[in-house]
Amino acid sequence: MGFSLNTLTYKQKARLTELVFLFIVCVLIPLFIGLQIFSHFSWTMSLICVTALSFPSVILFYRWLLPVTFGKKRYWLFLVLFPVYILIYEFNSRLSAIAVIHLQFIPAEYRANLQSAHPEDFSTFRLYQTVGYTCLMLLANSSLYVVLRLLKNQRDLYELENDKLKLELDHLKSQVQPHFFFNTLNNLYALSVRGSKKTSAMIADLSSIMRYVLYESERDKVPLEKEINFIKSYLQLERIRHDEQELIDFAVQGDPSLINIEPLLFLPLIENTFKHALQKDLPGKYVKMAMVIDEDELVFQTSNPKPAAGKTKSEDGGIGLKNVSKRLELLYPGRHSLEIDDTGDTFNVILIIQTKP
Repeated sequence: MGFSLNTLTYKQKARLTELVFLFIVCVLIPLFIGLQIFSHFSWTMSLICVTALSFPSVILFYRWLLPVTFGKKRYWLFLVLFPVYILIYEFNSRLSAIAVIHLQFIPAEYRANLQSAHPEDFSTFRLYQTVGYTCLMLLANSSLYVVLRLLKNQRDLYELENDKLKLELDHLKSQVQPHFFFNTLNNLYALSVRGSKKTSAMIADLSSIMRYVLYESERDKVPLEKEINFIKSYLQLERIRHDEQELIDFAVQGDPSLINIEPLLFLPLIENTFKHALQKDLPGKYVKMAMVIDEDELVFQTSNPKPAAGKTKSEDGGIGLKNVSKRLELLYPGRHSLEIDDTGDTFNVILIIQTKP
């Protein structure tokens, strides 16, 4: 499996960025400088050692000084604290040199060169580190701080978009449930008015369906097996209303245990099919549905005869298809297709979902 930055969290990206920065500033740059000015590779490694010991002051600059000043727009505080930081940086540099002087594996000539600058002498106001090198380090640290802020802003924006997406999905889901119960209760009312013996069976089926809608739909995703069982219960409820059981056909091909799906995603398509087929006085009416499942793709298709011209407009303003289309755009951007074939005597809807990113 290939490595991808998109799979990393904000904290992981920030830590990786810091490690790369510290490696470049404290290892690569001293390495190239040393190879250019020193004739001995051991001196170059000694320079890297001295620079690496300056880690504390480097980290202090971009993790503390810049966040508490520029990060909070307290620019005046930066002017106050900057001289203090320079003293800390200078102190860190001198301690690094003193530590290296006492390391026996460092070449004696290099240690003598460091000793000649007298890093232990704090009696004068002369800076041990050159101003140019100090400015270069601070500029590099500032660049890292900007990159870390950009990563944080990217994370905040992502979380904001996710919160907005969740609110939109919750709103769409809340539209599905009342719409579903409204249609079902209308059907139940029609049976009770006629005094049908099927009323009690329909109430029992409706009870199990309500349990799924009210509880399972609160989850972000459910096993596809549960969604299929819900669809079958819904179809059974519709079959009770029609004497000809063969009018309704639902076939499933593949292993549903491989996939989790958003609850009630297919319900608007199913309701739309019944509304424009079995609830109309059509010759040869039927409803056919099929679901094909593989490891990374899910195909759901509905088919029903078209009503006569002028009778296709839904009384609910087309909530169903608009709802499922909007949910798909939010849940599977660039990973789905919803095709509606309205050209012949049959109304076909084909939904294809790429279940793996």
